[in-house]
Amino acid sequence: MRRIKHKSVWALVLLASLAGGKGEAAEFMQTSTPGGTTDIRAAELPPEPGLYLIGGLVGVNRDRLNDGDGNELFPDTEARLRIGSIGGIYVYPGEFLGGRMASSLIFSYGQNKTTITNTTPADLSSNRIGLFDPYTDLFFWSKSWYEGPPPGAPGQQPPSADFIPPMPVGFTLGLGLGATIPLGIFDNKEVGNPGFHNWVISPNIAVTYRTKPILLDATEFSARLWYNHNFEREDSTGGFTYRDGDYLSMDFAVTERYQRYQFGLAGNVKWQVQDDEGTPATPALDGQRHKSIQLGPILAVDFPEYRSTISLKYMTDVYSRNAFVGDYLLLSFSKKIF
Repeated sequence: MRRIKHKSVWALVLLASLAGGKGEAAEFMQTSTPGGTTDIRAAELPPEPGLYLIGGLVGVNRDRLNDGDGNELFPDTEARLRIGSIGGIYVYPGEFLGGRMASSLIFSYGQNKTTITNTTPADLSSNRIGLFDPYTDLFFWSKSWYEGPPPGAPGQQPPSADFIPPMPVGFTLGLGLGATIPLGIFDNKEVGNPGFHNWVISPNIAVTYRTKPILLDATEFSARLWYNHNFEREDSTGGFTYRDGDYLSMDFAVTERYQRYQFGLAGNVKWQVQDDEGTPATPALDGQRHKSIQLGPILAVDFPEYRSTISLKYMTDVYSRNAFVGDYLLLSFSKKIF
């Protein structure tokens, strides 16, 4: 789910001329993790220490590629991603600076089938299957200011099949440091790759606020913001050094709680804050900066008696500049192992 690489420098020049004479950046901006997978309870950690299994399935269908003005670049663009992910998050026992700590690592495997266009002499399509770049939260620190004891605290009724503990009311702050690891398969002659072949370091901040019952059992506001710094790559098309501009990515959700169900609106915003750099990547008038907003519904179901959660989220692009336009379906789960 990264930028899509051109087949050759000559194809790059051809695409620049077809796009209206602007100097295009060497790659189309499609960011990788993080972003797009976090939503409800963004700043909170599971209530118990231990190891949790996490994973899911992602389906992405895109049929349009926009330029910096929001106009369609080619009539036959198509991108299909099918990804399965599996990993874990470990919540450390005890407290650190008044909060709780966790680390995570998740691997993804799947298909990236992409066609930029078949209307040029160059073959700008590929179908790649393999390992995507893994993502890790090296650490994530979370501190809550709840009204009253949270579920699982001493003296609180434990969850069971016929008792769902109420969600705690109050504010939670999260601070983390993430990294995208360049282990995914990559070929600089292909337009679409599961991997992207460079490190990304992502400091981030998250907030979650849950109210007392307003409409149903509770209303929750959550968001997590990453600053994603891309490191240089030396094997871009043509063998030159290239660095993608840094970008902000924010996941958010506004949801309502009813018994074991949580549902509402989720979204993601990606905003590139630096121009791409590298020869022969001559920036366009807007620096070829990626800008996108995705929105859609989310439904999560908790099974506290089994210490697990399943969620389903659909999002679609409602704003897109120098980026694809498409639909995204994500099914995710978490389960405490020990």
